[in-house]
Amino acid sequence: MERIKTGIAGLDEMIKGGIPLGRHIALYGGPGCGKTSFCFEYLYRGAENGEPGLYISLEETPEDIIENMKSTFPLFTRTQEFIDNKLLEIVKPDKLQLEEVANLLEERLTNAGLKRAVIDSATMIRLSFGDVAEYRQTLFEFLSLLRNLDVTTITTVEASAARRDEMTYDIEHFVMDGIINLYNLDRGDHRVRALEVMKMRGTDHSRDLVPFKVTPQGIKVYVGEKVF
Repeated sequence: MERIKTGIAGLDEMIKGGIPLGRHIALYGGPGCGKTSFCFEYLYRGAENGEPGLYISLEETPEDIIENMKSTFPLFTRTQEFIDNKLLEIVKPDKLQLEEVANLLEERLTNAGLKRAVIDSATMIRLSFGDVAEYRQTLFEFLSLLRNLDVTTITTVEASAARRDEMTYDIEHFVMDGIINLYNLDRGDHRVRALEVMKMRGTDHSRDLVPFKVTPQGIKVYVGEKVF
């Protein structure tokens, strides 16, 4: 099976070498759990390997994302180089519509050989729909289109709660090929970030809850360690 390595230390080990090619993964978590950092590093590591990536932001501007990532990760020194060489692109569509997102992906796939994509976030698109049934139908149609495109996608989904036992699941989790949950767990006088792979179609994967840290050198997932 062909896979796309995320390049995130420890995560590829948990999913047996990387995300199966062409799959669409939900990255689920509450505020401050590291979703944007995971997504940006996924694209950055791809650019290092010559794989063009597209970050579709429905909230933050491209300038804010770049500045925040540079201040968090000193290792992202080649960001502007990758942008100039068409290996990394960050866009903010004018409209919160899945149709516009699909058009962006199709156009970049044709003209730039797109291999990786991030959609941040599905929650913003859902809020733009007045009718839940309409959103679900549109999402099904969108994912059917994605499955015909040779691009491996991570879509962020906002959680309504930070606690693991309070998290609920919605339509995105059932139709996506994989789910990676990020937690910001309360441990008395401090918080611990943790991760688990809930689902990954087409491959075996670790089912452990493990800690991770956002370090200046990138995200580090501590495979085999316990969350304390």
